[in-house]
Amino acid sequence: MKTKIFIAVFLYLAINVSAQSDNIISVKNIKGQAIGGINTAPAEIIEKAIKNAKLNALTKAGIHEQINTYQNLYRSETSQDYEEIFMSDVFTNISGVVQSVTIKDTVARFDESNYALKVTITADAKVIKYDKKEDRTFDAWVEGIKNYYNSPSPATFKIKPTEDCYAQIFLIAREQESYQLYPNQYEKQQLLKAHKEHSFPTVPYIDYELSTKLKQEPHRLIIVLLKESIPFTGKVAYKPILDWIFSISPEKRVVKSFGITVIKN
Repeated sequence: MKTKIFIAVFLYLAINVSAQSDNIISVKNIKGQAIGGINTAPAEIIEKAIKNAKLNALTKAGIHEQINTYQNLYRSETSQDYEEIFMSDVFTNISGVVQSVTIKDTVARFDESNYALKVTITADAKVIKYDKKEDRTFDAWVEGIKNYYNSPSPATFKIKPTEDCYAQIFLIAREQESYQLYPNQYEKQQLLKAHKEHSFPTVPYIDYELSTKLKQEPHRLIIVLLKESIPFTGKVAYKPILDWIFSISPEKRVVKSFGITVIKN
């Protein structure tokens, strides 16, 4: 059931990247409420209350734009369906994110008349408010990524950016192993020059080889292009990657996401 990438990848010791050029706003005593029926798990109701607290924190921090985008973001976070975020334009539509939430109090009340559980949380939060929006002149052309790969076969592709930049590339296998494809032990971080095609893998003696033991297995290839060299140092999974991307100001990054399927013949 594993997808194999025949490269040795070492995760560096990690801590979150801070958004140095953006405002970090602390908001206090934010309320979040949620109601669930008798068949809803209390933990699920609490998660929904936290999501609503995050939305209230954004409002209190002065971020009112695209509230529907934020609701979609936090709904996906609650359901653990992070792939939905990488398939959307959420990265270019938001003007800030909740960096952290500290729950101070949780009150749960059961209404016997309608068998509903109401949860109210009180929390403090830190919100990153981006100072700048996306740079529409910063983009990249990506060629060579297929929708389907027979197992086993190597993945190769080219990136041609509009500006000098650095790349962080990830392969996420749903419920299976995930990898940081680039940089890795054999491919060191290097500057990608503007208006020039750059082939991946960057060295001839390694392959990004895809294989599976399943009949077919979906994956997502995520390419993050950065104006500055910002290393990813967390666990390679949807949520840590998402948090890392949102820690970087929009004008400094471009995110390209591709759904691929590996098929066993």
